[in-house]
Amino acid sequence: MGRELQLTIHRATARKPPDEHLHDILYAYEFNPCNEESAMTKGVRLIVIALLFGSFTLTQAAIEPPGDASKEFPSTAMEQINSLQKIEELQRRGDKLEYSKLGANDYRLAKAHTWLDLALGEYYENEGDGIVSAAIDQAAALLDSLENGDTDIGMDTPQQVLGSEAVRPDLWDKIAALKNHPNFSCGQRSVAEAEIHLVWAGHEKFESSWADAKSYARTAEELIREAQSAINDCAGPVPIVEQTTILATAALFDFAKTKINSSSQSSLDSLMDRIKSVNTLEEIDLVGHADHLRADGHPERNQLLSEQRAESVKLYLITKGVPAERVHTRGVGSSQPIVDCSTKLSMKQQVECLQPNRRVEIVLRGTRQ
Repeated sequence: MGRELQLTIHRATARKPPDEHLHDILYAYEFNPCNEESAMTKGVRLIVIALLFGSFTLTQAAIEPPGDASKEFPSTAMEQINSLQKIEELQRRGDKLEYSKLGANDYRLAKAHTWLDLALGEYYENEGDGIVSAAIDQAAALLDSLENGDTDIGMDTPQQVLGSEAVRPDLWDKIAALKNHPNFSCGQRSVAEAEIHLVWAGHEKFESSWADAKSYARTAEELIREAQSAINDCAGPVPIVEQTTILATAALFDFAKTKINSSSQSSLDSLMDRIKSVNTLEEIDLVGHADHLRADGHPERNQLLSEQRAESVKLYLITKGVPAERVHTRGVGSSQPIVDCSTKLSMKQQVECLQPNRRVEIVLRGTRQ
C-alpha cells in the first residue's frame, strides 16, 4: 500500500469510533485516485485490509482502560451475573435455615433448595426463556416466609411456570395423595424434590422435546417411590400408655406385715402380664397406702409400713427382670383413704371395712404399637 493510501486511511479513521473504521478504510481505498491496481489485485487487498482491521480492533479493546462494567457488558450479560448472585445468596439463606429447628427434611425448605438447583442448572445452560428467574422467585418466596416464621405457608406447587409446561398428570396425582397421607412428614423431602423435578421436566419439554425431559421425569418417579416407602415404613405417632393397677394388700401381705405372702402369686402374675403388654416400658411408679389402724397404738408408723410394702413389690419385679432404675417407690401412709368406716365398729370389723385403703398402686408408663 502506498504512502498516499496510508494518509487517506489515517484521515478517514481519525476521531472515528471503532465500528465505523472499517467502512471508512474500504471507502478510502476504493476511491483513492492514487490507486491504479487491477480489479483482482484490489479485491485481494481489500480482504487483507478487513482482516488486519479485525486484529487491530481486538488489540485496541484489550489495551483500553476498564470503564463502567454496566457499559462494557450488554444488558443480557448483566442479568445473567445478577441471577447467579441471587441464586448464591438464596442458597446461603437456605443453608442457614437447615441448621434451625426446621431441619433439612422440612418440605418447604427442601422445595426451596430444589427450585435453586433448577435455577442454577438452567443458568449454566444459558436459558433465556424465563425459567431461571421464575425458579428464583419461587425459592425466594419460600425462604422469605420461613425466615419470617409464617405458619400458613401453602403446600401448593405450580405444575408449570414461565418457560415450562405441565407434564405427567399421573405423577402429580400420586404426589397429591402422598401430601394428604397422615404420615406425609416421613416422606416430605422426597415429595418436594419430586414436584420440582416434574416442573424441570416440563421446562425441558417446552424448550426442546420429551426426549430431553425423560430423565427429569424418571427422577421424579424415583423420588415418589422413595417418599411412598418412607411413609409406609413410618410408624407415625406412638401412643403413650399409662395404666394404673391397684393391688389390695390383703392379697399380698398379712395384716401389719411387709413381706409378700405365698398366696399372692396369681395377683403378681396378673401384674407381670400388664407390664409385658407395654412394648417400651418407660417407668413404673409404686405407691404404698395404709389405713389409720395400728395394733401398737402408733398410727403414724403406717407411713413407714406403706413405704416398705412398695419396696417389697419393687424387689419382686426386679427378680422377674424389670430394670431396677425404671421402678420408683414411695409411701403415703394413711393420707389418701378410699373409704371411711365408723369408729363404733369393733377392731375386727374396722380392719375388714378399711381393707380398700390398704393397697399398692402400680402406674405403668410406656408406649404400645
